[in-house]
Amino acid sequence: MMQHYELLYIVPIKYLDDELTKVIEKISGVIKEQGGELTADQIFGRQKLAYPIKQAFQGTYVAVEFNMEGEQMKKLDSLLKLMPEIIRHLIVKKRIKTEAEIKRENKIQENLRQEKEDELKKLDEDAKPGAIKEEPETLAKAPEAPTEKVKAEKQKLSLEDLDKKLDDILTDDML
Repeated sequence: MMQHYELLYIVPIKYLDDELTKVIEKISGVIKEQGGELTADQIFGRQKLAYPIKQAFQGTYVAVEFNMEGEQMKKLDSLLKLMPEIIRHLIVKKRIKTEAEIKRENKIQENLRQEKEDELKKLDEDAKPGAIKEEPETLAKAPEAPTEKVKAEKQKLSLEDLDKKLDDILTDDML
């Protein structure tokens, strides 16, 4: 029975544009040789790896979607493991969405977008200069700034307290 799969693989950065296309074609050929039918492919571009793999710090990420018999997957996986052009690969079974699911997701996205737009319009209306706003009493009354004398006393007290604590610590350590 044909299943739908997605293959994501990383090609080392040492393969440049021409060589990269040859590697992609080689992997597509391996999938076709195993009885796979390619449906989509996408190059995500060069990315820095989270940790070095086989002395590579960067790689080109490529995703390929294909249909294949389930029995052929083990052989394809082992062939991909042996390819020196691939640093890492991952094959996952992918569920194909129905048309009704796609429409439902699009409708949900549209509703969310509309709600955000309504919120932004409401915020814009509230922010207009002619709008009357009442401030809460806590915001209307600003706390009084402490005078210089109070600040100096607090600083003096805190320095004296620190000196006492330091003396206590030093005398305790000596005993």
